[in-house]
Amino acid sequence: MRDAIETQAARWALRHPLSPDERVALDAWLAEHPRHAGALLRAQAALSSIDRAIAPEPAGVVEEPAAPAWRSRRWVLAGAGSIAAAAAVTAVIGLRATSADHVATGPGEIRRMPLADGSIAAIDAESELRIALAKDARRIDLARGQVWFQVAKDRQRPFIVDAGIAKVQAVGTAFSVTRMGDDVRIAVTEGRVAIWASNASGAVSILEAGEFAAFRSDGTAPVTGSAPSAIERSLAWREGEIALEGETLDEAVAAFNRYNRQQLVVRDPALGRERLVGLFQLNNPAGFARTLEATLDAEVTVTAKEISLSRNKNATK
Repeated sequence: MRDAIETQAARWALRHPLSPDERVALDAWLAEHPRHAGALLRAQAALSSIDRAIAPEPAGVVEEPAAPAWRSRRWVLAGAGSIAAAAAVTAVIGLRATSADHVATGPGEIRRMPLADGSIAAIDAESELRIALAKDARRIDLARGQVWFQVAKDRQRPFIVDAGIAKVQAVGTAFSVTRMGDDVRIAVTEGRVAIWASNASGAVSILEAGEFAAFRSDGTAPVTGSAPSAIERSLAWREGEIALEGETLDEAVAAFNRYNRQQLVVRDPALGRERLVGLFQLNNPAGFARTLEATLDAEVTVTAKEISLSRNKNATK
């Protein structure tokens, strides 16, 4: 219920100015439930903060196509609690997906999209999927990238994600599906899902919240396990963040570079193997570099296109 209220409040916040009929409809919506007024205030405040943030155009922003006046803002709101990544990471919350939509995100673009059945899809950068919501089933075909779904309950219409070599079905749950190359990873954050190999060579398995399955194209059985903390860290991109807990600098740099035009470059292999812990904004590679300058005694060189990281030659060995 909360997600539905926040989403509707965001839609009202985007409608400006209101026609007389819309004003009447808004007043009626506000009177329906005590939470509506607070949700609208949060949405208006959040939208105001976005308007202030976009004054110079950030790198990585993808312009929306020409649209009706009520969609004229470049960045739109998915709900007051979900303002992801300003600057280089584009937080685009589109219109509610219809019964058959093709969605693709570019580099640095994170999209949070309400679906017509009441579900929510958070779509990572450089992802592509097709949404087909029919009367008897809800089907998502993921061609590449990563999507986190919060699925609205509808036992009459199973929610199925086809990621090539693997499929997953859920009812009233939340999970992510990642398709990179020929490999697929499924992780559950709430409830449970059924998973199986598309070639039907194995039995259907059930994943509970905090569990994952990794399918490989070589046809071997998927690797499964329980890693709730790691799953939550891996989904920090939904809030425009990267959470590190023992990953190498090389791994962190690869993540940052998916979201920013100004690329991080590690010049020293030994430095790239250093392991890091912390929470960082994906749209701020320069801030990340400054942290490394202080904590790893790294030497940072900045140009318009890249931020170079190397060992400080003056460091005490």
